[in-house]
Amino acid sequence: MHDAADPFLLPLEGYVVRRVPAVRADKPYTCPACGNPIGAGEGHVVAWPEEEVELRRHWHHHCWRIAARRGRIA
Repeated sequence: MHDAADPFLLPLEGYVVRRVPAVRADKPYTCPACGNPIGAGEGHVVAWPEEEVELRRHWHHHCWRIAARRGRIA
């Protein structure tokens, strides 16, 4: 899915993409693209393959934009 009003949420075919605002970011994560931490309280993106929510991953905004523009996450 893609929120057309949010320029950070570029679509990637076959993936569900959601924005996590800083106020709802209550746990730290590691970005799968760059390997750097996403701290608690830091807004970011969560994405997963359609129908495979257990594979969801948390991404920095800029890392997600790069992956989505490439058309792949790996």
